[in-house]
Amino acid sequence: MRRRWALLPPQHPLEAVVAWPVQGETELFTSVEAVLERSSAEIMLRPAPDAVFALLDGRSIIFSGAGQKIFELDRVGAFIWCRLGEGASLGEIHRELQAQGIDERTARQFTRQLVDIWIDRELLEVDWRMPIDCSFSADLGQHRITVRAANPNLLGRLLSPFCASDQRAGCDGDIVIEAMMLDEQVFLRGEDSSISRCEVDALAPTIKAHLTQRLIQSNRWVFSLHAASLVKDGMGLLLCGHPGAGKSTLTLQLVDAGFRYAGDDVALVGGDGTICGVPFALTLKEGSWDLLARLHGDRYDATHCRSDGVRVRYVPIPDAQNRCVSAGWIIFLNRVRSGPAELTTIDRLESMKRLIENAFAGDGKLSEAGFWALRRIVAGAQSLQLTYREAGEARGLLVGLCNGKA
Repeated sequence: MRRRWALLPPQHPLEAVVAWPVQGETELFTSVEAVLERSSAEIMLRPAPDAVFALLDGRSIIFSGAGQKIFELDRVGAFIWCRLGEGASLGEIHRELQAQGIDERTARQFTRQLVDIWIDRELLEVDWRMPIDCSFSADLGQHRITVRAANPNLLGRLLSPFCASDQRAGCDGDIVIEAMMLDEQVFLRGEDSSISRCEVDALAPTIKAHLTQRLIQSNRWVFSLHAASLVKDGMGLLLCGHPGAGKSTLTLQLVDAGFRYAGDDVALVGGDGTICGVPFALTLKEGSWDLLARLHGDRYDATHCRSDGVRVRYVPIPDAQNRCVSAGWIIFLNRVRSGPAELTTIDRLESMKRLIENAFAGDGKLSEAGFWALRRIVAGAQSLQLTYREAGEARGLLVGLCNGKA
């Protein structure tokens, strides 16, 4: 399949510059210009090994082995591509374009746009050198995770979604992620050399989502549940519910009541039916910030923005549970606008059906081993529906339940 980039109008000082996609097609453009040049000593751009440049009837083309597509370049695009292939830095390319009569602003603008497009299309590889003394490690989901950053300020942002970390030098974990600041964006690279990027304000939610996905796909677990998890007297409590059901707010209430925190989003399930929470810092949306302020003052007022635009704050919980436990209670949340809080018993079959709706696995299917693990969970736990309006009332019911008074 052939893909051609539209040219600027003839009156433009660059009569044929690859800049904008053909009408009707959408591209993700991101700004990397300024810091790419300022960081030229650390950042390297080079054509991907399976990206082939060739001339056909005097026209410059690139074949993408990864995308199985052909892209046509104009004169300036071909020049920039070839210079990157020769190892030139962006600063050198900018100066050479200026020597050809192109003003500096225009040279930077079009070089930036081309680099963004090529990275998105996996035509360019991005590489960088990381400092050896700017990193931390954390244990989550029975994996050792190592995070490296380009500078201490970036490292501070990366620490936000973690409850506990170890900043002592040591061996890398089995999951490694690196972050490099590029202008107003952050590039993230995994140990498999995959590259992703996000805005600075979205960094903490992005790295949390990335690592959560890695843990879900781990073969150490048969499946995962979308649920908050806590521990009371050595037994696990699962809070299940759709987004907006109040899992995180109720989790904050129960931690304040003496429960041990194990995670507010995902619970990993082993083949033996035990559960292991993923104790990232408790994530609270704007509706819970008043409660957070009452409990902790302004200690956790740093705000982050998720990719869907929702603003969140992170609350690191000390002494979080990071080991497997057996589930003692499975609570399905039903938040209503009015009425008293009440607990209703759910039979085991109904509980299994509801849990399957909240379950996900690395390959998208619940395996036979996963089914038997799920059966063990349900057989060993009480399953109830909690209908409530206010988190405070729900807290009282759950405290009583787990203390044997309900």
